This record gives sequence, structure tokens and C-alpha cells, in this order.
Amino acid sequence: GALGGSHISRLTISNNKITGEERLLADKNERFRDLAQGKDGALYAVTDGGNLYKIAKK
Repeated sequence: GALGGSHISRLTISNNKITGEERLLADKNERFRDLAQGKDGALYAVTDGGNLYKIAKK
């Protein structure tokens, strides 16, 4: 999703085309304001409400 949206989209790309989409953190009902990758490889997302979410491989 675009920054300020209510979810983060993880896209699957094959042959330069989007072939799938997974909406992450959509159940949180928050607006995401910033997204960054940490040195550990995880993604960190911050919301309007000041919450910080870590998105990492299991």
C-alpha cells in the first residue's frame, strides 16, 4: 500500500509482472506512515498512532 494506507502490500513478481499480492497488517486498522528495512533484514513500519511493527521471515 501507499504510505498513509491501512496495509502494506507484499507483491509476488514473475517476468516483470505482478502475479500475487498479500496484504500485511490490514487487521490493525491503522495508517502506516513510514517503512524501512533494518540491518537485520526485517521491515519496520510506523503508524500514525506511533506504533512500531516488525515484519520478518518466520
